[in-house]
Amino acid sequence: MASSTTTMAMRLAVTVGLLLILVFLVADPREVWTLITNVGLPAMIGAILLSFLDRIIMAYKWWLLLRARELTVTLWMAVRCYLASSLYGLVLPVTVGADAVRVLAFRNLGMMEITASIVIERSLGVIAMGTVGLLSCLLLARAMIEVEVRSLALWLTVAMIAGTALFTASLWLADRWTTTRSPAAAPSLIRKAVEAYGHYRRHPVLLTVFYLLSVGESLLSAVIAYVVAIGLGVPLPLYVLVATIPIALASARLPISLGGFGVQEASFVFLAGLVGVSSTNALTIMLIADIAMLIALLPSAFETSMLTLRRQAVKHNGEQ
Repeated sequence: MASSTTTMAMRLAVTVGLLLILVFLVADPREVWTLITNVGLPAMIGAILLSFLDRIIMAYKWWLLLRARELTVTLWMAVRCYLASSLYGLVLPVTVGADAVRVLAFRNLGMMEITASIVIERSLGVIAMGTVGLLSCLLLARAMIEVEVRSLALWLTVAMIAGTALFTASLWLADRWTTTRSPAAAPSLIRKAVEAYGHYRRHPVLLTVFYLLSVGESLLSAVIAYVVAIGLGVPLPLYVLVATIPIALASARLPISLGGFGVQEASFVFLAGLVGVSSTNALTIMLIADIAMLIALLPSAFETSMLTLRRQAVKHNGEQ
C-alpha cells in the first residue's frame, strides 16, 4: 500500500512538474490562457464529440473481440465499461490499470476470455500504432529536410514487420497447442488462457477489421488537434498534426505520469517545434484536446460501481 502511494505521488509530481515547466518556462502563460479562453465554441464542441467518438470506436473494437468469444455483453455495456476504465486509467497505472477495471467489471463472464480479448486488443493496437508512427516519420521527413528521420522509419518498419510476425505466430502456436495436447497435459487455468487467446486465430477478418479501425482511431487524434487548431485560429496543415500527434500520444504510454499528462504535452511541443510551431500554440492545442477528452469522459464519473455492469451482464446472459 505504501509503495503504491509513493508511486502515485511520484507520478503526480512528474505530471505537475512537467506541466508547470511547459506553461511557465517553455510557453507564455498569459498567451496560453488567452488562447484557451478564446477558443471557438464550435471547435470545442467538435473536439469533445470527436473525443467521445474515439472512445466509442475503442469500445466497439473491444466488443467485436468479446463477440468472437461468444460472450454476451451488449455494446452499451462495453461502452460504459470502456469509458469508466478510461477515466480510472487517468489515475491508475497507464493501460494496465484501465485494463484491470475491465477485467473486474466482467469477470463473471470468464476472466480468461476477457483477459485474452484485452491482450489481443493491446497487441494489435501496438502494431497499428507502429503503422501510424511510420506514416508520421515519413511526413516528418517531408516537413524537415534537414533532420534525418529515415533511420527511425526503417527501424519502425522492421519492428512492425517483426511484431506482426510474432503476433501471428503466437496465435498459431496457442491454437495448435490447445488442439494437439490432451486436457490433462497442462493445468486447467493455463489451458483456458492459451485456448482463449489462440481462438482468435480463427477470425482473420475480425482481426483485420480491428487493425484498420485502430489505424483510423490513431489518426482521429490528429483530426481532433486539427479542429482545435482551427478554433484557435492557428493555421496548421493536417499532415503536420498527423506527423506529430500520434508520436506524442505514443510517448504518453510511458508510466511516469498520471494519464500520460505532461509527457504527451512535452513531446508534442518538441515535435511541433521541429516544424515551426511555437511552443505556446503547440501547448495550447494539446491542453484543449486534453480538456475535450476529459469532458467526453465526464459522464463516466457517475458510473458509481462496476458491480452494476456485472449484474447487467448476468441478467443479459440469462435472457439469451
